Amino acid sequence: MTNDPYAVLRALLRAEAARNAPKEQVPQVKEPKPQRPPEEPGR
Repeated sequence: MTNDPYAVLRALLRAEAARNAPKEQVPQVKEPKPQRPPEEPGR
């Protein structure tokens, strides 16, 4: 066990900050949804 009583608090704050940080460095690639042709009304 560590002697630093604030180690857990710092780890939680670091994780929360990383979770809320803007993700500009890592662009997320979304899977393209298959495009369906628009259904014609009245069919």
